Amino acid sequence: MSRWLLYVALLYGVGITGASAQTEQEYCDGLTTHHQNTQKAVPHQLMPFANEMMAIQQNYCIEFYTQQALNNEDYTGINNMLIRAIEKQEPVLISNSDLDKNSFNRYIKLLKSQPYLPPQQKPLYVGNRELPDGYYDASRTILLCNRNNSDCKTFMTNFFQLLNHSHKLLTLQDVDAATRIHTNASKQWDQFLEDSLVQMPWELWFNSSRLYSQRQSSDNPQLLLPPSYQYIFLRPGLVYDFVSNAEDGSQNKATLMLEGIGIDAWDRKQWYIPSGVSVVGLYTDRDGVDDLGWGVALRFKTQFMLGASFYGSDSGVFLSVDLLELFRDKKETFKQYKSAFYEAQSELNL
Repeated sequence: MSRWLLYVALLYGVGITGASAQTEQEYCDGLTTHHQNTQKAVPHQLMPFANEMMAIQQNYCIEFYTQQALNNEDYTGINNMLIRAIEKQEPVLISNSDLDKNSFNRYIKLLKSQPYLPPQQKPLYVGNRELPDGYYDASRTILLCNRNNSDCKTFMTNFFQLLNHSHKLLTLQDVDAATRIHTNASKQWDQFLEDSLVQMPWELWFNSSRLYSQRQSSDNPQLLLPPSYQYIFLRPGLVYDFVSNAEDGSQNKATLMLEGIGIDAWDRKQWYIPSGVSVVGLYTDRDGVDDLGWGVALRFKTQFMLGASFYGSDSGVFLSVDLLELFRDKKETFKQYKSAFYEAQSELNL
């Protein structure tokens, strides 16, 4: 499985129903083939309706290929065209289904009362028998075919296959928008795994758990971007410390450091603006000053630290490069965040 597909599993946590959804490009590129197949399969009674559906689809794709983005008014226009096309099929639908004049009018009224045409994809159970798609309208109040009328069922199945392919026009830009969102999220996770702070196991657990909590309260719990900040605590390191009041030969020394608590914005762009800050503990065997001290450190571009050290009444400055970067394990980091997502998914019943 490619890294991109792994990111899909991580970001969404559940199977993506959009896997079979088409983008505008895919829909329009495949339109000619679809029309050729439709001409072979559609019943002759539905050919006028099929031709009208084809015209609506072709006009949409002309707009797409000329890069004229559709707005809400365009969507409303498409919806109205589809309803008018159904209205023109009144005699054909009544003669080939179990609709009568009154129920057909109620059906059209129902369609006009909704913002978009119902997809008519979910089956209905009547008397513990499952009726295939298209026998009832979206609100399940108007019967289109009696259960025992097989000819009606076949006819209405063909009718809704034609209608639903045009109905996709009302959702194509939503699919494209979702694709762009996912691509952007995937790139951000890529950058996160490359540029973020390599963390100790307890830090990784805490930060992935934070995302788990965010997912629970998110408006879109199936999609989360990587965290903007990483919290730091009890993180060991090594710094190069300079204390001017130490005896000669002990002023510059490698010093053990433990970051007690801190925070870092891993995606900071400007190198000269600190990306994080930490309070640290320090230890070194140095003549003339205390062995134990503390300090405050600023991080730059996540990996570099500049800080002030304090040993009793003496003070100094220290520099550090994050040596844990040498042990970066992207796969393990990814697994930890993915595990937190799966736990959230289970509790949310997604």
